[in-house]
Amino acid sequence: MRLEHLCDGDFRYSLLDEVEQSARGDGQFFGQGTGTFTGRVAGTAQWANYPRFSAGYAHPDARGRIELDDGGVVLFELHGLSNLADGSGIHVMTFKTADGPFEWLNDVIAVGEGSIDVQQQALVMRYYECIVTHRPGVPIAPPTDTD
Repeated sequence: MRLEHLCDGDFRYSLLDEVEQSARGDGQFFGQGTGTFTGRVAGTAQWANYPRFSAGYAHPDARGRIELDDGGVVLFELHGLSNLADGSGIHVMTFKTADGPFEWLNDVIAVGEGSIDVQQQALVMRYYECIVTHRPGVPIAPPTDTD
């Protein structure tokens, strides 16, 4: 797989509510905020996140929209794993848009890495487009007894 830089994202929470971890070690957040994207995807974002958390890790489950600098709109979905102790984060992001020049995003899976600052309620991430390079041949399956 080859990774090509797609964009950088700066996310800031404007609202963050928390349900503390129970004795079972599970908890939940709800947050929403704004952000900026720069790079091949550039614009301002509004989003909401409903991550669960346990044992010092948050599992983002976010949806949002990016208003592109050219006026188009891209919807996104984001999942991942955030280490709340060391501030590292990994995301997987997909996109949906009907904006002609950006319809190629509908076929993109992006991975991201970056920093989470719990005190500032902020994330700064770099996203990469995943390009398939490993395409081994698929062997023909041998016949089964039911064939």
